[in-house]
Amino acid sequence: MKCTNHPEREAVGVCQKHETGFCQECCECRNIDDCCDCLDPKLYCKFRTQCVIWERSRDRRKNQIETSE
Repeated sequence: MKCTNHPEREAVGVCQKHETGFCQECCECRNIDDCCDCLDPKLYCKFRTQCVIWERSRDRRKNQIETSE
């Protein structure tokens, strides 16, 4: 599977619900608007408890809130 944002790169993180992938750079970036982020954070997802993308984006959102205070 290829990265959604960089189609020339292989995906290292995959959203099982939407079957989309994200490359290493997308999964490690700090800009929350350009990163691998949960595509439906407010909707139910049966894969969420085992989702690496959800955990990484949740941590970034939490850090962004803490640094903006």
